[in-house]
Amino acid sequence: MKKVLALLLSAAMVLSMAGCGGGKDARTIYDEASKKTSELKDMDLTTNVAMTMSQGDQTIDVTTAMDIQMTGVNTEDMRYLATGKTSMAGQDIDMSMYYEGGYYYMETMGQKIKYAMDLNQLMEQVKQSTEGANMESSYMKEITAKKDGENQRLTFTADAEKMDAYVQDIMSSMGTAAAGMEGGEAVVNKDGYFSSMKIKMLMDMEVQGETISIDMDTDAVYRNPGQVVTLAAPSLDGYQEVDPAAMGVQQ
Repeated sequence: MKKVLALLLSAAMVLSMAGCGGGKDARTIYDEASKKTSELKDMDLTTNVAMTMSQGDQTIDVTTAMDIQMTGVNTEDMRYLATGKTSMAGQDIDMSMYYEGGYYYMETMGQKIKYAMDLNQLMEQVKQSTEGANMESSYMKEITAKKDGENQRLTFTADAEKMDAYVQDIMSSMGTAAAGMEGGEAVVNKDGYFSSMKIKMLMDMEVQGETISIDMDTDAVYRNPGQVVTLAAPSLDGYQEVDPAAMGVQQ
């Protein structure tokens, strides 16, 4: 009887190990999806950012919803179109941005301007606007995966020290900042692309000696990743050319 039990236990252990060895860990799933998504030449996504900014006993809510389309990403023929709205203190501000042929076009609050922009500068701006959908796993302390139909649902928490350094780097032009990410969730579809990403961040930013606390939720959704995107260019009539330096753009 003891011999039979030993054989059964051995068989159970082998089967168990075989089952574990056949799958990918959560960090690998995330990294592979991040790489595959970042290599897309065409992208169609929405981003929604909700912020509550506090200073003392005063608070203000700011929301931004953007619809972004890109074709020919990282090529000389790249085109970028973003349209959306920012809502703050009961006021809605519509905006649209378009890039083609080395020029960046922006329309908001009744003004239409354009200025020359290098492709590398545009890609840096795109990276910031889509960061919520492609944060590096190196900033994450723990990542877990769970099957959700044909998808993989990933849940993660941040490495506080690395996130703090990351935020200080990207916010350095606006003042000193310290931040932490409470957590987030990403969905990887059956084709290995991100289909959505949610991130919650908290940060304190010091501007001109004043500390502003920011509670920010970012929600990004990719539409049909991997498919060709048809981008309808807006009319480029009526845009006034300005000096990029006047817009705070460094050449």
